[in-house]
Amino acid sequence: MHLPEPLAAALAAADENYLIGLCNKGTVNRAKKDLAALDSPEVQETEDGVEVRVGDALCLIKAPLGESRCSCPSSGICRHRITAMLWLQGQLAAPAEEAPAEAEPPQKPDFAQLRAYPTEKLAKQLGTKRLSAILFRHRSGTGPVLEETSVVTAEMPWLPATVRLLEPLEHSTCTCHSKTFCLHKAEALLYWQLAQGLADPETLEAAAPPEEALDLERLRGVCRAVQETLTAHMVTGLSRLSPSVQETTERMAALCHTARLPELERALRSLHGEYVAYFARSAAYRDDALLARLSRAFRLAQALETADEKTAARLAGVFREDYLPVGRLELYLLGLRAFSGRSGYAGTIYYFWEGSARRFYTFSDLRPTFYEGSARRRGDAAPWGLPCTLRQAKGCALELTGAKATRSGGLSSTEQCSGVLLGHREPGQAFPWEEVYTDFSRLLAERSTPHAPEPERLAVLRPSRCEAQEYDQVRQVFSLRLLDGAGRDIWLEVSYKQEATKLMERMEALVQQLQGRPFLRPVFFGILYREGDRLKLSPIEAFTHWEETP
Repeated sequence: MHLPEPLAAALAAADENYLIGLCNKGTVNRAKKDLAALDSPEVQETEDGVEVRVGDALCLIKAPLGESRCSCPSSGICRHRITAMLWLQGQLAAPAEEAPAEAEPPQKPDFAQLRAYPTEKLAKQLGTKRLSAILFRHRSGTGPVLEETSVVTAEMPWLPATVRLLEPLEHSTCTCHSKTFCLHKAEALLYWQLAQGLADPETLEAAAPPEEALDLERLRGVCRAVQETLTAHMVTGLSRLSPSVQETTERMAALCHTARLPELERALRSLHGEYVAYFARSAAYRDDALLARLSRAFRLAQALETADEKTAARLAGVFREDYLPVGRLELYLLGLRAFSGRSGYAGTIYYFWEGSARRFYTFSDLRPTFYEGSARRRGDAAPWGLPCTLRQAKGCALELTGAKATRSGGLSSTEQCSGVLLGHREPGQAFPWEEVYTDFSRLLAERSTPHAPEPERLAVLRPSRCEAQEYDQVRQVFSLRLLDGAGRDIWLEVSYKQEATKLMERMEALVQQLQGRPFLRPVFFGILYREGDRLKLSPIEAFTHWEETP
């Protein structure tokens, strides 16, 4: 039979994958059964295409195939239309039986419409938060499974959704059953463009505006108010401050929350915790801790007030980071530390090194202490189905499958992730020697940026020599001066706290070892920070046996 040329071309190009893309696999399978029972249907040519009667339904098949119509009440591509398309394809194939047996297979389409779709339009539709997650998955290799046939199929199990991108693009389908170009379709198309090199991740990230642009005028007003309040605290002096300063600090923190300044809010809430400890005459209160928190909040407010929009968004921080899939990770548990915050949370933070991406990951086992009595003991964390607790796995390598983490490297304890213990390893074998800092000038430039997240200030360093200092009885601080080969120094300090007792004991034992073995060169792992004109290290672990593996 004679078919209009556009319709004949569309039917010839539409393989089973394309038909499934128009509807779904179940509908295509049902249409095949209906086709087997179909005798000679009534067929009539029209200006638009061909009318085919399938049972009681009258179908108009036209090009593009997705614009075909049917008299049945179905709003999508129904089994009647697919049956009619399959029958028409059979009529086209009949003359082809006389063709040579070695006919060339149909070529895969070039997806010109998918290539031409503006990337900027996709980014605008997806929004900053979803776009950021897409770029993260693309870089970490945990994006969707993409398959190209006559259609582009994207399996996105984290949504979950399966998208089939067809040409024309408006006929693409998604398991969410949306008739519009939904966010799932936009996300699948952007993943495909990234995989094809049609979209540049750096350009997309640089051009993406904040999810909600910060109100700089309001931000600066809040930061000025914070600085004025903290200045008044310092001028008045701690001994003359009224207990109402606790409420004032709490109100300033709430003001920062409404202005969308989570990092400054956290700094003020930490300061509030120190004021509460002072007025409660708590034995855990320390003047230096109060001063450090007060100065940190003041400097952050000062930096935010003078920052441009992009810098302000970075310094402001986020209220809660999303966990994103990072796939398979091979981690080494380098160390852990006890944590007890003024905010009412306590527990243990575990620090991992990931060799492939050469970055640190952390896992926080923190719980609120408001409702727990001091005598109640908590068990150590054993996430990801591990056969032991993380504390018992210290110094061991482990493999995670299906891991999720925040952008700053915080690991999730999701049950979807499974872990396998790979056994004990020496730190020098698991941690690359080129990542161990022996030149402290590099530390100043690379790992000590003020207000940077903690994972960006973690460092492993090996000094040329260590100089023990006298224990500060007034401040109750243990300190050790670390020097590199050029005489540049970093001060290691441990303040006395109940949760830091074991760490301080290990540092004191290390000093005794150094006295008997002056040429011992331990390796330290800790968190860098700046205090005045000094670069300091809050230690997490110290290693006296570290095999160099350059």
